[in-house]
Amino acid sequence: MGYTHYFPGLRVTAEVLADAGKIIDASAMTICGPNGQGLPVMNETKGIRLNGFKAAGESYETFHLRGIDAPGYPGMNDSCKTENQPYDQVVTAILIAAAVRAFDFRTGVVKSDGRWDNWAAGMHLYERAVRLLTDQEKLALELDLEGMRPDPFQD
Repeated sequence: MGYTHYFPGLRVTAEVLADAGKIIDASAMTICGPNGQGLPVMNETKGIRLNGFKAAGESYETFHLRGIDAPGYPGMNDSCKTENQPYDQVVTAILIAAAVRAFDFRTGVVKSDGRWDNWAAGMHLYERAVRLLTDQEKLALELDLEGMRPDPFQD
């Protein structure tokens, strides 16, 4: 199994890309592209694909937040195992950015095998790089993450 984040319905937008760039720039980690090598892929068509630095033993599964292009098969790229490697805080910060941007549109949610306190480093990175979260946003994220918020897709 492993330490996994789930993000069905979340997608890359121009705003999420801008936030992700700020998050990566503010991070102390070396963030690489898929498979822990090269540069991250970041565009609205292909989405965001990144990993930790493989040569330093800081990579695990490539994080892929979908862009406009549909995946090869359903359910692909709606989750990512980070095994709590250092790049996890970048992944969680980007997922926070995508989830906050999706709140008003009810287009996706974020869940995790971890608890909200496991996301503290990602939340601090998001707040340092992008903006402070409101108390309401923090509560909504925590409830989504912990699986306690009512399904946003049901009326």
